[in-house]
Amino acid sequence: MKKTIHSKQSEIIRQALKEIRENAGLTQRELCRILDREHTFISKCELGERRVDLAEFYWICKACNASPRKEAEKLMKAFESHD
Repeated sequence: MKKTIHSKQSEIIRQALKEIRENAGLTQRELCRILDREHTFISKCELGERRVDLAEFYWICKACNASPRKEAEKLMKAFESHD
């Protein structure tokens, strides 16, 4: 098993995070402020320099007024299409 940071699934997650944030009309810095995280947190996640765990994914979705459950379901479908 290869490292997840370099996998197709990681790329799918990064793209989803960016789309969720953009759909909320937030900049990376605005989202970081809402999450009370350092200003580079979202940038590093979207660039693949940092992994996002499940709790962080949940918090990001909630901060963007997106349904964590629906977004996770989209991710699973995307993962399955790349098996």
